[in-house]
Amino acid sequence: MAGESKADGGSIRSAIRWGLVLAAVATFGFRLPRLVHEMRAWRGAVQLGDTSGAEGLRTFVVADSIGLLVVLAFGVVIYFVLRPRSTSQP
Repeated sequence: MAGESKADGGSIRSAIRWGLVLAAVATFGFRLPRLVHEMRAWRGAVQLGDTSGAEGLRTFVVADSIGLLVVLAFGVVIYFVLRPRSTSQP
């Protein structure tokens, strides 16, 4: 009985682990095209010499980049924190 509950706990832990990693990667993949679009718009504004527009777009690019990195880092940290614990062998 004790082995079954431990296996179920590991199964639930593994499901949560992989679910959070997949959610982080999906969020990263969903928001990446918008970041690329904003970066292209920022570079275009810089090339045109629109300093106020370029500064505003730069702020969006930096904020979205930091947000994406935080989401990805959160997913990776949770992935390693919830990894199965190794059993010590006698």
